Amino acid sequence: MGQALLDGRPLGIGHLRQRGVLAALLVDANRTVSVDQLADRVWADRPPERFRSSLYSYLSRLRQALSQAGTTGAHIDKRPGGYRLTVDSSAVDLHRFRDLVAEARAAADDGHAAALYDQALAHWQAEAFAGLDTPWFNALRQALARERHAVDLDRADIALRQGRHGELLAALTTRADAHPLDERLAGQLLLALHGAGRTADALARYPPPQGTPRRRALANLAGTHRTLGNEGPARAAWQQALVLYEAQGREGQVERVRSLLSQGPS
Repeated sequence: MGQALLDGRPLGIGHLRQRGVLAALLVDANRTVSVDQLADRVWADRPPERFRSSLYSYLSRLRQALSQAGTTGAHIDKRPGGYRLTVDSSAVDLHRFRDLVAEARAAADDGHAAALYDQALAHWQAEAFAGLDTPWFNALRQALARERHAVDLDRADIALRQGRHGELLAALTTRADAHPLDERLAGQLLLALHGAGRTADALARYPPPQGTPRRRALANLAGTHRTLGNEGPARAAWQQALVLYEAQGREGQVERVRSLLSQGPS
């Protein structure tokens, strides 16, 4: 999601602002984007005096670059109210990523879902829209980072169910350090540590309240680990939070989550 490629090679699409115009169109590929929307995405509240002339110049150069590339099948057309970049969505990393994630979440078995998640994550090769610094691109970059994080969590759930606890420890520890308030992620790390035979490390990282018997905390963690099933992302998130609450002896939260889980799959 960081650059335009043709047959694996970088496509010459000009300077940063011109790349911003292409990126703004690719995000809404096969949909019309108005001139005002393009101006907001690329310049925000600092457009040049003749921004329309600049925009038309960038679009002309992009059309030429796409035309010279030939085999991409992508082209930019003037439409009522704006411009549309027509392209096979599977050729755009962002859209291919989202399509594969949707397929993975609908998959009937963990093996197929894991393969689809891995394909999706392979399209994430760099920071999205690196160097493009406007409020619209910054907000989109943050939203995409959250999407990527959610996919990492879903993929880790599958690996946990497959018993690959030791393999997950390094990645989960790094993510937990980066997202210390993410309770689902904390639950995953607890499960991975416990499944890898490092239950003491799990309880040291997320200690139960003072006075909670260690034997009870261990039993809670082991019991919740056994009941973690093959669930959808929303239910899995509650189960991972339950792991954390059980291990920490947070009875109020435990009862609330158990009540939610008893209502059936979501």
